[in-house]
Amino acid sequence: MNSKRKRTKKRSGINRRALIFGIALNVACAAADAPYALIVGSVFQDSGFALGGADVELIPALPDKKFKRQSARTGGRGEFSFRVPALPMDFEIRVKATAYRPASKRVKIGGDERIDVSVILDRLSKEK
Repeated sequence: MNSKRKRTKKRSGINRRALIFGIALNVACAAADAPYALIVGSVFQDSGFALGGADVELIPALPDKKFKRQSARTGGRGEFSFRVPALPMDFEIRVKATAYRPASKRVKIGGDERIDVSVILDRLSKEK
């Protein structure tokens, strides 16, 4: 009987998967610790009631910044929120919903802060 055993190299040190996971975890923690600003708000009907299901878009005023558009849909209470870098920046918030006139507002971020926005959408008239 001739049995051959394969020799396996035993690696000393850290497992590669564990190393990659550790690096990814550190990057994620660093990103979570980065300062940020919040833009939160509510969308209302012209009657004063909250408007759920409205589409909200956050657009940077200067397109050369490394910031992409963000979009959200309001919940049942008409609320939305965006998390943005804590850098001095200007944004435009555009809101639209079926059977309502679109509206927009300008917002200025100065740093690590929270900005509250209220938007009222007027109902389109049924008469034409």
